Amino acid sequence: MIFRVLLILIFALSVYLRLDAYLINNSFFTDEILLAMNVFEREGLGFLYPLSYFQSAPTGFMMLSKMVAQYIGITELCFRFIPFVSSILSLIFFYMLSGLVFKNKYCRLLALFVFGISYQLLFYTQAFKQYSSDVMLTVLFLYTAFKFHDKTKNYCAAITVGFVSFVMLCFSFPMFIVIPAFYTAWFITGKECRIRIMASLPPLLAGGGFFIWFYSKYIKTSAYLINYWHKGFELFTPEIYKINFQFLFYDYAFPILLLILLSGGFYFLFKRNKFYFWTLFLTIFYTLLAALFKFYPFERRLILFLLPVLILVSIYPLDNLKKNFQSWVWALIAFIFFGYGIFNFSKDFVTGNISYLRQDVKPLLNEIIKKDKSEKLYLYYGSLTAYSYYSKIMDLPYDSVIAGTYPKEEKFSEEYLINDLKHLPGGVYYILFVKGTWTYEKDVDAALNWLRQKTFIEEDTVLKSARLLKVNI
Repeated sequence: MIFRVLLILIFALSVYLRLDAYLINNSFFTDEILLAMNVFEREGLGFLYPLSYFQSAPTGFMMLSKMVAQYIGITELCFRFIPFVSSILSLIFFYMLSGLVFKNKYCRLLALFVFGISYQLLFYTQAFKQYSSDVMLTVLFLYTAFKFHDKTKNYCAAITVGFVSFVMLCFSFPMFIVIPAFYTAWFITGKECRIRIMASLPPLLAGGGFFIWFYSKYIKTSAYLINYWHKGFELFTPEIYKINFQFLFYDYAFPILLLILLSGGFYFLFKRNKFYFWTLFLTIFYTLLAALFKFYPFERRLILFLLPVLILVSIYPLDNLKKNFQSWVWALIAFIFFGYGIFNFSKDFVTGNISYLRQDVKPLLNEIIKKDKSEKLYLYYGSLTAYSYYSKIMDLPYDSVIAGTYPKEEKFSEEYLINDLKHLPGGVYYILFVKGTWTYEKDVDAALNWLRQKTFIEEDTVLKSARLLKVNI
């Protein structure tokens, strides 16, 4: 009875948090807008090619997003519908997966609670990016793999696994890591497994080979992506592990305790179930290997799919507790580590300090809609992307809009901005700044210094990542 009540409460809280994050309906941040622009500009097979605007997302994910845009709408809630549904489904699949991994039902509850209140999982519930579906597909595949491994010989089922694996490759890049980990573990844990692999590999390799070639070619030819994610390839520096810990375990501290729990979890897994051990261990190992060869960066949101694995393994020592001193030590370590994170989350939840806001341009766009027709609008070059997207779903003015000059060299971007301002004809202007570039801060400061010297500023509305000036030149 107690278990069922706790289970219902945890599920209810986890679903509520996701629904709340989704319905807040924050403004799109720049990467979401750029991904949406790809949806507007492409059809069907066009998503097989590398995306524009320095974006990267699986073909299947983009095709589904195109369907949603065509049949439901192009608002933020519509684009974020797939990540939201993926996040809800991931809760169910994760609980099912934990039922296979843990013998102690209260370990399942702890794992589900930690998974359910994870800040990053909640954040990507309401972000038009593929990372929420990456997590969902990882958990679903692991559950299917663990269930299938326990069955007797079934060649039809083995072939089906091959086809399912191929389909998942179309919807999630991390499947290129998770699926090989499963097949490797499947091969090394028994003779019958080798027979099954022989049956299921052909349909997997037939389609998977093309995607591996395509994706590796895309990454290797993209100097921008290699440079942007360069830290994710530096595996021999402590900094990358610190960055990833702070990202994945947002409310937590004491990374050394997590390392101890992971070591203990893998130790107990190896003793109890070698197939589970190899599958989970190789998922992490292959992720590191992919980063080593600059195939897939080991950094922040790109490795969000590893969070379910880390949660399961770090809680696993608690599934082996006995009435001895060693068990008390494991319990104490887990209590300190998970207790600290749960306490921080609970504090933020009660005080209302949980925020998923990264961009907040919509309130300023509403002000622009209300402006007088005689007043003109100057768009800072970093604002062009946001204005272009929101002009499709809001009644934004097109007349008397002046697009800022895109700098040929961004390190001199403020010079282009000031030159634009100097050549504006006299009159009343709204100037919209949106934080979509690394030059935002210095450009805003340069504009303010120049405008204040001329005493042109009439109004200045400052938000977290956007700013609207009303000036009289």
